[in-house]
Amino acid sequence: MTFRGNAPAVVRKMKGIPGGRGMRFPIRDENLNAIGYLRGFDVFCLADSSLIETMARFRTLYRENFLSQFEATPENKRNWLRESVLANDRKMLFLVDTLEGKIMGQDGFTLNEDGRTFCLDGSMRWERGNGDLFQRGGIERAAMGFFLLGREKCTVEVFKSNVIVVDNSLSAGFTIEKEFHLRVGRKDGVISYSKEEDANFVNTDAVLLSLALDRDRFAETNRSIVENPCWSRENCGEELVCD
Repeated sequence: MTFRGNAPAVVRKMKGIPGGRGMRFPIRDENLNAIGYLRGFDVFCLADSSLIETMARFRTLYRENFLSQFEATPENKRNWLRESVLANDRKMLFLVDTLEGKIMGQDGFTLNEDGRTFCLDGSMRWERGNGDLFQRGGIERAAMGFFLLGREKCTVEVFKSNVIVVDNSLSAGFTIEKEFHLRVGRKDGVISYSKEEDANFVNTDAVLLSLALDRDRFAETNRSIVENPCWSRENCGEELVCD
């Protein structure tokens, strides 16, 4: 079940643009039982001060896992969500909910400009436990990229030191494709890591791993998800079709 239409329009609809609520998709276990939800971040979320404060706090708490590391504030977090998420037709951000509606964190994906690849990103768990919710949510997001939005390859970029995420990605079928040595710089309170091809400019021991998974390999190990997509009318309650 591969989508052949307008991918930017689909992403906008998932966010509830214009002016609606973000769509909600089930996260399911191996037996396709719902264990939680991926809820599209929308303009109403942007107006929720408590939510934005929480997102800023955890972005700061987990900043060592990002290439750009700084102290997030509600103001700069809200601006980023407005300009880089809601206004970007290639980026999708979800709130991860329990079945009871408690927000446990966030997840996302970004469609790359090459038209064939996408990246799983934006993942932050705000509460301990519920590991299955995020691992299975990653599978649902990957299925979206492959079979809803028609991409051929999925990537994840993560610091080599982030052993838990690396191990979870490998167990999901990803393989390590590249290792990048990095250059780090500091300016105006922001620590920025960048990929460096020239060893003479590498000034840190940090290593960034790029892990990859192709569509055929994903389909082999997740047939039930492919055949029963979370975005079907039966699973999300409405038709996700955009010409």
